[in-house]
Amino acid sequence: MKKTVSSITAVILAGAMSASLAACANSAAESTTKAASVSESTASENAGSETKTAESSVSSGNTSSSLEKVGDFPSETITIQVPFSAGGATDIGARHLATALTKVTGQNVVIENPTGSGGWVSWSDLLGNADKYSDGYTLGLVNHNFVFGEYDEGNQREYGLDDLQLIANQCIDANALVIRKNEDRFSDASSFVEYAKSNPVLISAQATGITDGDASTAEWFNKNFDAKITVVPVDGSADGKSMFLAGDTDVYFCNVSDILSGDSDEMTPIAVFTEKRVEQLPDVPTIKEATGKEYLGFSDRGYFYPKTVDPKKAEYMAKAIQIASEDPEYIKNMSELGITLDTSTGDDFRKTLENQLDIRLDVWNLQKK
Repeated sequence: MKKTVSSITAVILAGAMSASLAACANSAAESTTKAASVSESTASENAGSETKTAESSVSSGNTSSSLEKVGDFPSETITIQVPFSAGGATDIGARHLATALTKVTGQNVVIENPTGSGGWVSWSDLLGNADKYSDGYTLGLVNHNFVFGEYDEGNQREYGLDDLQLIANQCIDANALVIRKNEDRFSDASSFVEYAKSNPVLISAQATGITDGDASTAEWFNKNFDAKITVVPVDGSADGKSMFLAGDTDVYFCNVSDILSGDSDEMTPIAVFTEKRVEQLPDVPTIKEATGKEYLGFSDRGYFYPKTVDPKKAEYMAKAIQIASEDPEYIKNMSELGITLDTSTGDDFRKTLENQLDIRLDVWNLQKK
């Protein structure tokens, strides 16, 4: 039964419990949180959640026997297209899943990174050449950025969610604001806001408009605090982190997993864009605590096929992802990144992808289509 709450933050906070799962990964695993729909009435009433506690069905051995093949599918290497650069949080999470899926399917699962245009190089390839990928051996990774393609005024995209055969969600990852350890112009979110009101600030993002979450967060600062933040596009969070650590950008809008995945000794998180503090970063205030204004931001990541793929293969892969998400090693790896596991499918998955729509439309002063 689904439980409705006031914010998607509840989903993220439920995922913070995954930190404790790492210590008990060989026993029962609390691994799956489902996001529900966004409230149409206000951007701050965001979504609902359902948390499942499941006994892990994946051990250190091969578990392909727990899945019924679709004919001889799968019988060869499976590829996941990650449309962002290698080494970023999205890529790392997909690689952890690929390892677990290899156990479940009995076939090698590998990652490719066709980057560019905020993810649209990969998405346009998979959907524009759907017949080429009809055998089901190539999955696409989809996130919030895809949903907003039709709202990209500078480069409106021809594909939308109706063109996807959604398989299953993977995870939800809260957003954060980070500065360098040696930063001397500002030390917290409040002083950053004051600085950004009178000084130009440069950040990186995977796109420059509504299609990117970090760019939308920057625009929220510009709109609410009269800040002067400019975005430079990059191929993924790994590139953005490299630019930030090199001093080429001023601050780093990112996910919690980007902080916990490495280089944390060089970074200081100063705010999280959640309703309540994130368990893995207990000393980091929410943006509302820091500035008095609330903004809820997170990344949602899951997988799809073109509609040319046999729906039975999509059902097979959805079940495989759900079984893989109960793998103790996978749970441990993801919990260490502060990521919430969420293997919702069907309408629930679609609603999770759509549930920042009202927030971003408000930020960019756009009307819903």
